[in-house]
Amino acid sequence: MAQDFEQALDQEMKTITAFSGRVYPLFSPKANAGQGIPYLIYSSSAGRRTKTQDGYQSGREVRGELNVISNRYADLKSLTNAAIDQLISFEQRRIGTDGPLIQEVTYQQPVELYEEDPKLYRCLIEYEVYY
Repeated sequence: MAQDFEQALDQEMKTITAFSGRVYPLFSPKANAGQGIPYLIYSSSAGRRTKTQDGYQSGREVRGELNVISNRYADLKSLTNAAIDQLISFEQRRIGTDGPLIQEVTYQQPVELYEEDPKLYRCLIEYEVYY
């Protein structure tokens, strides 16, 4: 059975060694500056089917976001670059083990934040994928 986009995205992001498999959909388990860092949180959806004058097609447009979390700002920079490199590598290839063939990837300028309560740095990367 073929992987859906989210399963393939999860598998691809787990290949980034620095996250040590800590890649989570929508939210993370309880983590703080002392443990479970760094990690990546992603969101996606089933997407919107593409449409032509002949009606809806089988292709999809998926919008989502990646949130890179780190306890050091310098690490945030390198992890953000790794996440973006992995994301843009999707273009013109099948992702995951048997995921969709990605036609196009676009992403917005990353937004960096510091979250006072957990004392962690976050970088938000919004993306769009077409397959």
